[in-house]
Amino acid sequence: KSIPSLHAEPINGIEGSLYLTKIIKMPNPLRTAVFGTLLAAGLKLSIAYTNVYGEDLRACSQEGMALTGYTRTGYCVDQQDDSGSHHICIDLNSTSGGNFCSVTGQSDWCSGDSACDGGDDDDASCPIQNWCVCQWAFANYLESAGGCDMVQDIVCEAINMEAVAAYRTKAGTQKYRVALRCLEERCGISLQEGGIRSFRLAQMSALSKILLVFGGGASFSLMYLLTRKKDAIPGNEYVSTDKSGAVMA
Repeated sequence: KSIPSLHAEPINGIEGSLYLTKIIKMPNPLRTAVFGTLLAAGLKLSIAYTNVYGEDLRACSQEGMALTGYTRTGYCVDQQDDSGSHHICIDLNSTSGGNFCSVTGQSDWCSGDSACDGGDDDDASCPIQNWCVCQWAFANYLESAGGCDMVQDIVCEAINMEAVAAYRTKAGTQKYRVALRCLEERCGISLQEGGIRSFRLAQMSALSKILLVFGGGASFSLMYLLTRKKDAIPGNEYVSTDKSGAVMA
């Protein structure tokens, strides 16, 4: 399955990309505010995500596994408040350099269960397996565990291209260069060149920019308050927690 997308005349996307189905599922006052903001700004966009091959992003978790993703859609996509940037899809059962959670300084949610992907029973739980991990934690894991060979199963089709962009911007740091090379080697492609989606503000009027900044900021701030918070954890710069404080990574 590939991620749903909205196609109009694209302006290629927004950093932190809006996720169409997430907006649709919002309670009506908030959903109306978000769509109203976009329309007021005269925004034409393509809400499409790409993987490291430049193709449509594929789902990370599958039926029989716990549902992953910061947005809990099964895809390694995020929102503006996800500073952890959970863009890397790996099989947590395939790490031979030690438990991913333990090595990156987190509580052991890696060995637990969570709501099932594709399940209709809200009370059912499935084992955490293919998971969208924080791109910074992934780099830390490779550094601490001994390199790319310590992760046997990297799901390239489900890795968000935004991770590549992030590693490029931090190419001056050894562990991020190693992470980028790991993706290149395991996915069989070169990620050194190629453009990343950008939002062309120059094509918008001054009033549209103001409406987008203030309206969008208010909408996402409210969405942040209604959903979850972030906590810093040593060894993994950012993870997500629910209202009870349980790690959602």
